[in-house]
Amino acid sequence: MEMERTMNEYLEKVEKYLKPMAVSERIDIVKEIKSEMQELQGNGVSAEQIIERLGNPKELAKAYLGETIAKRGFSWHKLSAVIAFYSLAGIGGLFILPITSICGIAFMISGVLCPIAGIIKLAAHLMGYEITEIGISMGSFSANAIVFLPISILLGVVLFVIGKLLWKLTIVIIKSMSIGKKKLVH
Repeated sequence: MEMERTMNEYLEKVEKYLKPMAVSERIDIVKEIKSEMQELQGNGVSAEQIIERLGNPKELAKAYLGETIAKRGFSWHKLSAVIAFYSLAGIGGLFILPITSICGIAFMISGVLCPIAGIIKLAAHLMGYEITEIGISMGSFSANAIVFLPISILLGVVLFVIGKLLWKLTIVIIKSMSIGKKKLVH
């Protein structure tokens, strides 16, 4: 009975660190760990040895978060997992990850919005309206609506690519920080 309580307490700690993840993913991870714990227990490994083999529950949760994020790339659903990973990642997570991930998302959004702004400016121009708030001006040069559209598309592509590269850098950093995931059954 003591063995069961020790392992349940460990699983509760891991689950606590995985709270920001989607419930279904969190449940799957805890079930996987529990299943492997039970298999080891069935092979005569003590609860203390199993817990020792797993290591710190916070580090194990961080490894699972990193693996989950790295598998699927960018999605709005995974943003909560990235935020949870920050909280477990230490100093690197406090400074580097927020910069790369937030800038990556901001650049991707900007990359989508630039061509939309160009289309809006052109459509307004064709209907006889001039939107001065949207456009490019450098000194005495000001791009008209027709010239602005291809510039906005090109700028949008460049910004989106930069955003994707920053997001990929975020994933590389997360993977390198979560290398410590331990396999229970070799």
